[in-house]
Amino acid sequence: MRFTEWVQKIFSGRRLQNWATGVLGFGGYSGYTIDNVYNSDFVNNSIDRVASEISKIDVRSVVENGDSVKVQNDDITRLFRFGPNPLQTTKDFLSSVEWIRRKHGNVFIFPIYDILLDAYGREVKRFRAFYVLQPVDFEVGVGNNGEVWEIKFLYPDGMQYTLPYNELIHLKWRRGTNLFKGGGDDNGRQQTKDLLRSVNALNQTIDGLPKSIAASMQIKGIYSAKTLLDQNKQELQRKNLEDHILTSKAGIVVTDLAGEFTPVNMQVPVINEDAMKFMRSGIIQRYGISEAILNGDYTGDQHSSFYQTAIEDFIIDAEQAFSKVCFSQREQDIGHRVKFYYSRLKYLSTTDQLEMARLARDTGILTQNQVLDMFGLPPYEGGDLRLRSLNYVNANIADEYQMTKATNDIINSGQNLLSNSDNGKDNNNGNEVE
Repeated sequence: MRFTEWVQKIFSGRRLQNWATGVLGFGGYSGYTIDNVYNSDFVNNSIDRVASEISKIDVRSVVENGDSVKVQNDDITRLFRFGPNPLQTTKDFLSSVEWIRRKHGNVFIFPIYDILLDAYGREVKRFRAFYVLQPVDFEVGVGNNGEVWEIKFLYPDGMQYTLPYNELIHLKWRRGTNLFKGGGDDNGRQQTKDLLRSVNALNQTIDGLPKSIAASMQIKGIYSAKTLLDQNKQELQRKNLEDHILTSKAGIVVTDLAGEFTPVNMQVPVINEDAMKFMRSGIIQRYGISEAILNGDYTGDQHSSFYQTAIEDFIIDAEQAFSKVCFSQREQDIGHRVKFYYSRLKYLSTTDQLEMARLARDTGILTQNQVLDMFGLPPYEGGDLRLRSLNYVNANIADEYQMTKATNDIINSGQNLLSNSDNGKDNNNGNEVE
């Protein structure tokens, strides 16, 4: 039985709308809740910063042959050109993959495909869509036949679905000793206890600051009356003093009540910037970003560090997981891969971009239109030309080039000597020059 037929048999008897609501996580379901740490805007902003960068990746199906990489115009490249499923664009799809991966430590992508026969009678997959799944929990184990690993998903409506593990694209974030689950601990769960403490400390500091400022503005001083008054008269005198203070435009209070007013200096609390950075660092370091990256005010070097700590890990994991599921062993052996391309040139400083443009022009690694794209300029007709400086030579023929050049130099030198010798004979009526 083909895989698509097997899946249809599993989901038979359920309407498509209900299937999409339960399996894909639509209809208001927000994924499985671990604790309230994700109620913090600071945590969500940190995750969103990484997910936003991940969403800029270009996904391509390629064939690698040694140093040669050729992009394939197949169904994988076509689907990820604009949208891998009818409900999401490619940007939205990649962003949701990273959001779930960062929040829950595991994300599953369900490819839908048909099995076709190629010209040689071999079975090949023709993909129709890729969907992101959001189960409440999952278990991995060996099926009844004792050979195929299976994964069982639990959904919020109580339904359970079992699929072959090798038919699902599984991406993980943060590992423990568990071989199948990400999340951070040995049971495949997120460890957010310390993160929650940092979030609470930061929230208490931020929430308490305006209250302290408001309190410091309410009490201005203490007025001590010099006469003995009953309770009602004291209340009346206090009210009169307040009216004087509120109606005084010059800041001077005039009263005929004998007494003494003692100002109280309430200092506005000042939070040390280093203390604030320390509390924030415990949160943002978890997600591999810095203050500069979070604020969007970063240099090329800072973005390079951000790429190495947050983006590169996703690219390596995704390329291996997609290639493993999308291609058969034979296709993998001949070089079929799913590649995730992330351009770092656009995040360089203007000076570095200019230097890179000069290097690209001299070596021919970029076309003229690609150089224009680095600076956000539109392409022009004929701009796909690759220029190369004549000061460079192919490394494979460098020795041959040098030997040829040396031989030519010797021949030219010999010809010059013969030419000079002939000229000497002519100038001396055929006699050699002594």
